[in-house]
Amino acid sequence: MTKRALITGAGTGIGRALCERLIAEGYEVVGVGRRLQPLDALMQDFGDSVMTVQADVGTVSGRRKISSALKRKKLNLLVHNAAVLDPAGSLSKMKRSAWQKHYQINLEGPLFLTQKLLPKLQSGSRILHISSGAAHQPVQGWAAYCISKAALLMSYKCWKQELLEKGILIGSAKPGIVDTPMQEQIRNLDEKEFPMLEKFRSFKHQNELLNPKEVSRFLTWLLLESEPEQFSQEDHDVRNETLKPFWNNYQ
Repeated sequence: MTKRALITGAGTGIGRALCERLIAEGYEVVGVGRRLQPLDALMQDFGDSVMTVQADVGTVSGRRKISSALKRKKLNLLVHNAAVLDPAGSLSKMKRSAWQKHYQINLEGPLFLTQKLLPKLQSGSRILHISSGAAHQPVQGWAAYCISKAALLMSYKCWKQELLEKGILIGSAKPGIVDTPMQEQIRNLDEKEFPMLEKFRSFKHQNELLNPKEVSRFLTWLLLESEPEQFSQEDHDVRNETLKPFWNNYQ
């Protein structure tokens, strides 16, 4: 029977690296993203092992398109990786339209895509939210992102209770500060709006950013090898030293 994983934000960064890792593990991957070019590159590199869907998870039509593309196919894994940082800046100056767009992608997308795809998930399937340290600690200039990630964390906890009787597991993971396009965007923010700008630039200059491929090893272990209770237990941190022996040598 075909093992199948759907990953949002699949074209670049963590999403792309996780696609590669799961394909190597024998999974058929459904890669979802808003931009066509990265999805085409994924198809060129992996051929029949990947199916791509150009769609915006933050819209009703996008979620409907994702569900329709699967047709009668079932899913073993669903990974909510797609997210945006914009709008950066203070709450006092934030435009309502930008706020709404942010939440449509970062919160409504994962919540209602899970809802839409529940019929395709069976007992034993796993759903993973890609969380952030910003869900636990405010960062000046990232108000929208911090609040949306905190809400996403609570949605994982609520889904955890609701899905228990269905035998569907849901987990959450903080991948750390990773060398992705979002980090590039962060390094170009206005220092007046984001006082930690130089610190984040230094992460890049001093090679302190995690490689997406390294993070994908952590996430793959969590999705495929962690015990059911362990998977759903908490918002797992890639920096947790007690977990590192489990995934550090994961091939």
